Amino acid sequence: MGYKIYWRDTTSPTWDHSRYVGDVNEYTLNEIVIDNSFFGVVAIGKDGIESMVSFPSGVFR
Repeated sequence: MGYKIYWRDTTSPTWDHSRYVGDVNEYTLNEIVIDNSFFGVVAIGKDGIESMVSFPSGVFR
């Protein structure tokens, strides 16, 4: 079904923000300061169930 991006402040123990981005290979979150946040991605199945949050392992641009 697609993907959802989660992010949180570096001091937060929980994922406080998310955005469903659809079935895409890349996405730009505008107006988010990357220095102050951790990011993760989940896959969402046809049944609406989300995978575990995964941290990116590549280089940010």
